Amino acid sequence: MSQQTKRAKEFVSYRQVFPNEANPGGNMFGGRIMEIMDSAAAIAADHFCGHAGAVTASVEALTFRVPVHVGDVLKTVSKVVYTGRTSMVLKIDVHRYEKGLGAGELCTSAHYIFVAMDAERKPTPVPTLEVTTDAEKKAWEIAKAVREQSIKMKPIG
Repeated sequence: MSQQTKRAKEFVSYRQVFPNEANPGGNMFGGRIMEIMDSAAAIAADHFCGHAGAVTASVEALTFRVPVHVGDVLKTVSKVVYTGRTSMVLKIDVHRYEKGLGAGELCTSAHYIFVAMDAERKPTPVPTLEVTTDAEKKAWEIAKAVREQSIKMKPIG
C-alpha cells in the first residue's frame, strides 16, 4: 500500500500579551512563548496527520532574539516542513508587533518534532509531505538535518 502524499497548511494566529504573562520588568516569560509555540505546532501537526493525537517529542534550537513586552501583538506561524515514517518536523516562527503597531520583527523561531499516535498511544504513520517549491525544499533539508541531529542527541537508556 502506498503512503498518502499531502501538502502542509500554514497556520497563523495572533494574540496580545497581557500583564499576567510577564515578569515585573514587563517582558513576556519565555516559557509562555514556548507554550504558545507548542500549541500552534500541535494544531498544525494534528491537521496534517488527520487526527488529534500527535505529541511533542522535542524542541530544537529555540533562541529568543528580541524581548516581547506587555501590549505587544504576537503572530505565530506554524507549518509541517519535514516528515519521517511516524514523525513530523514543524517550523514555528513568532513575530512581535510593538504595542500592536509598526513593523513586525521575528522574536523567536524553532523546530518542533512531533510523533503521530494512534488510539492505543502507539506511533502511527503520517502522510508523506509534498514538497514542490524551492523554499519548501530548503525547509525540508534544514528540518531533515535538525531531525538527524535530534536522533544523535537522544539519551541512551
